[in-house]
Amino acid sequence: MLFFNNIRFQIAAAAVLIIIIFDYLRNPHLKLMSTNAFRAMLICTVCNLMLDISTVYTVTHLDTVPPQLNRFLHQLFIASVIMVLFFNFLYVLILNRNQERLTKRTFGAVIAPLAISAAVIIAGKLEFFASDKGAYSYGPMADMVYVCGLIYLVMTFGIIYSKKCTLSSYQKISVQVGMFIWLGSLVVQRIFPTALLSGLGCVLMVLCVYFSFENQRENYDAETMCFNRNAFHRQMAEYYANRKPLSIVNVTLENYERINTMYGHEYGRKAMLCAKEMIDGVLGGSVFHSRSNTFTVFYSDCEVDCRKLESLRHALCSHCFPDAQLEFRISVIDLRKYSNGTDEAYELMRFMKEYGKSSDEVICRLDDSIIEKKFRRDKIDKLLTEAVQNDGFEMVYQPIYSTEQGRFRSAEALVRMKNTGDLGFISPEEFIPIAEEKGLIMDIGDITLRLVADFAKRRTLTDKLEYIEVNLSGIQACAPELEGRLTKILAEYDIPPAFINLEITETAALDSGEAFDTNVSALRESGFSFSMDDFGTGYSNLSQMNQMRYDLVKMDKSIIWDAFGKGNEKSERLLASVIRLLKAINVKIVAEGVETKEMTDYLTERGVDYLQGYYFSKPVNEDKFLEVISA
Repeated sequence: MLFFNNIRFQIAAAAVLIIIIFDYLRNPHLKLMSTNAFRAMLICTVCNLMLDISTVYTVTHLDTVPPQLNRFLHQLFIASVIMVLFFNFLYVLILNRNQERLTKRTFGAVIAPLAISAAVIIAGKLEFFASDKGAYSYGPMADMVYVCGLIYLVMTFGIIYSKKCTLSSYQKISVQVGMFIWLGSLVVQRIFPTALLSGLGCVLMVLCVYFSFENQRENYDAETMCFNRNAFHRQMAEYYANRKPLSIVNVTLENYERINTMYGHEYGRKAMLCAKEMIDGVLGGSVFHSRSNTFTVFYSDCEVDCRKLESLRHALCSHCFPDAQLEFRISVIDLRKYSNGTDEAYELMRFMKEYGKSSDEVICRLDDSIIEKKFRRDKIDKLLTEAVQNDGFEMVYQPIYSTEQGRFRSAEALVRMKNTGDLGFISPEEFIPIAEEKGLIMDIGDITLRLVADFAKRRTLTDKLEYIEVNLSGIQACAPELEGRLTKILAEYDIPPAFINLEITETAALDSGEAFDTNVSALRESGFSFSMDDFGTGYSNLSQMNQMRYDLVKMDKSIIWDAFGKGNEKSERLLASVIRLLKAINVKIVAEGVETKEMTDYLTERGVDYLQGYYFSKPVNEDKFLEVISA
């Protein structure tokens, strides 16, 4: 009966510990140093509680339990208490160091109290007391718990109150509450020796740590049933902090946004969950939902098995998801080889995502040739910033021939970078996407319109031409107050909006939303006209084209060139049909890429309104342009 009366606090502690263990085991955990430290602390707490109950039994049965066994169990019990305190401190230390591995000097300072404790536990004296009122042990060996506990308590507070502490205020409070609970239980037990509270104090301390730090709900994405972006960042930081070999495999669902738009969020979620299950089944390991449409798997071995990647590609590409074809891109990055920190790693991931969009390969593995392309992109990035700040752009103009009037009556304005360093010519197709990503496209749009307006005013082009075409990117087209921005610039040069035709690609128009429609309406009311650029390379959505009411449609050169190749009768019939269709809906047609007299005669005979291409002139500077249109 005495035994059961003395373990009531241990029973309460066991109930709390079972809840912690149950919740811990049913959740996935990151492979972090702090995770290992907490797991060790949890194991030591379980051992401590079992030994606590065992020592209560041996003390209450001194007449039947061998003294050597009693002492040995008490030695293990006291050691387990100290180990719980040690791992608690180590856990906080690792978190504060952002998972960085401890130096030998730091680790030596951390385990020094353990070495002293071990000597006392082995050779120290221990006495036992048992009566009807209770049972307990005392002596230098037992006192070592107080000494070692206070040492680790002071060291933990030293971390918390350090100026370099990286823990949040909530985490600091949780650690302090846990430590004070343990210290309070020890003080009470010191005053009332029969109140065996040390085990309960340890469990409550672990409870505070668990719900503040190890609650995996903060690292888990319930929708896709894998680790979330926060967990991804933590795992990435741990690899770099300890300089471990690391490769990652990114699997991106390219048409995720389109699926969400067409079928709804729930359908998109099911598509992502389906992809996650296939990745889990083929690649194994921990899967991270690192971006809205991307899953990531870490590999500590830098060589990712090519056979597994091919199996994953086959599984993803052959899977038939109801009502929607899933479009995937797989990228493999050896981060240890190509990056020196998390910032560089994230930059590589962003680059590979953009690079994959322009690649025909489903599996893109980062190599030296791709790194060279990234270096070029980074240089362009820097040059763009300098160009925006230092008048680094100029315009060239490609004349457009009017078949009805038999002369040049318009032109397309094309932006060029003045200073390209050692990179050579950089086409707008290369630097405009970078400008959009960098947030410079609005500034570049303003600069190009100012250059066109200035040229038109200086050379009175409004008397010589019907209009000048200026490209409008998808991001510009959706910008707030776009109409006011453009009309203000033109007003500074006394150029009427009707002189400017805004070119928009059909893909940009289709991918835009309500803001685009609002801007187009406002710009039309101000006098701007619109043309669909690169017709035939995107969705060729005739319904959308009719809704937009384009003034001009620019047929892409690919349609025209295909029609004039050898043995391409089908392409020629297609070209003729497209021309007839556009004429039927009363849209002016501009044919791009006209390079021969044969093309010129064919297109003129079929009623194409305007011709543009090298047959007439390549894009030229201002002076040369004036010569061409005056000839």
